[in-house]
Amino acid sequence: MDPNKTTGVDLDLKPGESPTDGITVRELRVEDLGRLVRIDRAATGVDRRGYYETRIDTALRESGIRVSLAAEIDDLVVGFVIGRVYHGEYGHMDTYATIDSIGVDPEFRGRRVAHAMLDQLIHNLRGLRVEHIQTEVDWDQWDLLGFLRDVGFRPAPRIALEYPLAP
Repeated sequence: MDPNKTTGVDLDLKPGESPTDGITVRELRVEDLGRLVRIDRAATGVDRRGYYETRIDTALRESGIRVSLAAEIDDLVVGFVIGRVYHGEYGHMDTYATIDSIGVDPEFRGRRVAHAMLDQLIHNLRGLRVEHIQTEVDWDQWDLLGFLRDVGFRPAPRIALEYPLAP
């Protein structure tokens, strides 16, 4: 393994270069669906095309506030983040955003793709005066939990509760 790649950061950067140079982050588009499904399937082993069709449709159909993003390297979509902005829903009095889905093609992990997307998302949300971002993660998704911890996410003061309907 290349010791310069253990953290996903190129330690040989020249002055003025960023570890995310070469990664283009842009608005999510309908035509990104196929790549999102492939990226998600590679990570989960499940084809969730219907889920992503709905998520993309909702993200693009809702108000003019677009917070869902795709990351490209050499014109290939290698990552995505799907989010929403809420204004006082679920008992919150503030404006907040959620990250519903985030994914990076396994072949491009460790290249700071998720960092580039999150940096752009945070920049966009600050411009909209969003006060905080929330997301939910399965307890055993250690890589994702570690990434979110490393970029500054912390446990929320609210507890998610569920009531099982199946016996």
